[in-house]
Amino acid sequence: MSDTFLVADIGGTNTRVGLADANGLRADTTRRFKNRDNQSFMAVLEAYLDELQPGPLRGACAGAAGPVKDGCAELTNLDWEINRDSMKALTGADVVDVINDLPAQGLSLDDLTDETTKIIRPGKVEAGPRLVVGLGTGFNIVPVHRVGDVLLAPSCEAGHETLPYRQEQTELCEWLREHRDYPSVEMALAGQGIENIFEFHAGQSRPAADVVAGYHAGNEACHATMKDYVAILARVVGDHSLVQLPFGGIYLTGGVSRSVAPILDELNFSEHLTEKGRFSDLVGSFQINLIDDDFAALKGCARHLRQLVSSRA
Repeated sequence: MSDTFLVADIGGTNTRVGLADANGLRADTTRRFKNRDNQSFMAVLEAYLDELQPGPLRGACAGAAGPVKDGCAELTNLDWEINRDSMKALTGADVVDVINDLPAQGLSLDDLTDETTKIIRPGKVEAGPRLVVGLGTGFNIVPVHRVGDVLLAPSCEAGHETLPYRQEQTELCEWLREHRDYPSVEMALAGQGIENIFEFHAGQSRPAADVVAGYHAGNEACHATMKDYVAILARVVGDHSLVQLPFGGIYLTGGVSRSVAPILDELNFSEHLTEKGRFSDLVGSFQINLIDDDFAALKGCARHLRQLVSSRA
């Protein structure tokens, strides 16, 4: 049987698909699809298979931006359902699975290169858990654990926790409750979170990318927006760091993370991160890295399939 795997990363905005084998992800097979241009994930897969004609597949795995249960995922920010049985019927693969997209990112950590990871806050790196923070169309945080040669990254929906805030963000939290129904972490820290915070400060809407650009241009409302954003992000990451103790490091990933990483220092990210009383030094010791690899989740899905196949051997 072929050792080829089909892997997919289904986000709120884009879907990425590729093929992998024993040597890892095959870069020449990766494709990116705009979700708005397709009616369903199955339509994306059909288009991909028609183009690539990969032949028999050993496995297929999709990382989906939404909660997964019994092989099915409903995307949080898109009206799509991802179904393991439908994937198996379409691909004919022997081993098929659907996992959350951020655990897929986490499972890629051992397959990333120095060129695709950047240290943005140095720290001591030891054996132990790692923490992946996803900032994109949605928001999530997952731990990554090693058990022997196997990586484990449990499904989480941390973006829908209640937003932690200090007194200076009380009015913002109440605004989110009134205008966005529920003041969740995602409502402040995903791409839409930047837009929400800006609307709170300015009374008008503006795309997240324009808000970040406005910050660099010296716009007052954009500066206030990014100041709140970075403070909240630091506190959330700090809280989860105390829960998971990521001695192996913290990894920021997603399009928003790459956009905000250059301004973290100037907006006092480290100071907010380490406001943890007698545990401030502990949280401050964890190294923070930036993942700059659009196809990291595909690599994680490939590792997940390799582990599944190995466990059944």
